[in-house]
Amino acid sequence: MSFAFMCHHSSFLVYESLADNTQERWNKTTHISIGAAAILSLLFAVAGYVTFTGYVQGDVFENYCWGDDLMNVCRGFYAVTILLTFPIECFVARDVLETAFFQDYQPQPFFRHAVLSVLIAILCMLFSLTTDCLGIVLELNGIVCAVPLAYILPAFCYIKLEEGGLITRSKLPAWGVATFGVVSFIVGVVSLFRNIEVLSQCSHGKQMFYCFPEINDTVVDLDL
Repeated sequence: MSFAFMCHHSSFLVYESLADNTQERWNKTTHISIGAAAILSLLFAVAGYVTFTGYVQGDVFENYCWGDDLMNVCRGFYAVTILLTFPIECFVARDVLETAFFQDYQPQPFFRHAVLSVLIAILCMLFSLTTDCLGIVLELNGIVCAVPLAYILPAFCYIKLEEGGLITRSKLPAWGVATFGVVSFIVGVVSLFRNIEVLSQCSHGKQMFYCFPEINDTVVDLDL
């Protein structure tokens, strides 16, 4: 969840893209978008677990058989969603490269804009083609990157930059967030190394056993 909602890096680009980028409008935009995403994630998580219980997969689409036409349509919509979402990450990477290496060569010409965009997309594609099982990669990325960026560093920055002592009533929520982040980081690292063998195994693309009723002598009851 920390990895899914770690959108700090897009905040400046989104804020600048608002037609009327006031603080009130920004608060409304972020609360509605993140709140809607959290509700949808919770609905899918609960529905997936209630339907498949102990057999539920990290990707709930893996629980549905390949012959399910409705789920195949949903897989297509999901692929389109990813295709439309991925460029947002490229925008951030391109903006970072512009700031780091071409700050003295502004405004950005179209040629450099196109070259950086294509290079970022190609590099990401090459990395993605090396494997189709990224479970352990996302797990490690979420622990090492997402948790500090989402909980620890912002809280400590607020504690340091806000006026007053380190421990005041107004800073207690920030301390709570930072503590939660540190605990999550430690628990995540311990859990990762304890389950390293399980996370390293990839069952991507395999159909669940209940998709082959002709192999089973009896009908599988998912409630068992």
